[in-house]
Amino acid sequence: MDAALSDDNNSGGVVDSITIVRNDAYRAADYTLDTTTSGTAVSMVSGQIVSITTTGAMNTGTASGVGYYTYTGATTITGKLGALNYSGGLGSGFLYQGVGYGNQPAATFVFYQTRNTTTPIPASGDYNLLFSKTVPANTVEVDCADVMPALGAPLPSAGNTNGLGQTAPLRAKGIYLERGDRIYVGVFPDGPNISGYTPGAHVYAQGGFF
Repeated sequence: MDAALSDDNNSGGVVDSITIVRNDAYRAADYTLDTTTSGTAVSMVSGQIVSITTTGAMNTGTASGVGYYTYTGATTITGKLGALNYSGGLGSGFLYQGVGYGNQPAATFVFYQTRNTTTPIPASGDYNLLFSKTVPANTVEVDCADVMPALGAPLPSAGNTNGLGQTAPLRAKGIYLERGDRIYVGVFPDGPNISGYTPGAHVYAQGGFF
């Protein structure tokens, strides 16, 4: 919020919407090969994906094991799911993506605010924790409205009143910022995100000046 204190036209601002979107996205499998679908006739073009959940479902075909296979051939391939050659160097044109293809672990993002500093140091107490938000496993996008601080202005419109006492007003959520304030966001390094969330994420914020 005018962190460089170079614009005198604004006293501050408010952020009233924050959305987190993962940078990675994966197509769902077009076909699933198991004991019930082994005899299913298919016609596949390049880029389509087969998920093999059990190699016992194979008939005359071959596979490296359970997991995801992407068809990369230049021409359309036809046959039955359990009779295709997914591996073995037979030229069917499948790329093995492994069993973890498309798995997105849960990731927790932490938001904090600083004032009059561009190099916040945790030990010096020059930042304030605002809130944290977890993007659940295999979820691409989340809205942070449920965990953002409540603003002072009540809402005149109807909304979710669960947890409010009688006559208690609904309130908008958001973050007031004075000139010189900054909001930072980072990945909380826990569980599968011990080194951060490698694919990364975009954080979209909307608001206005006052």
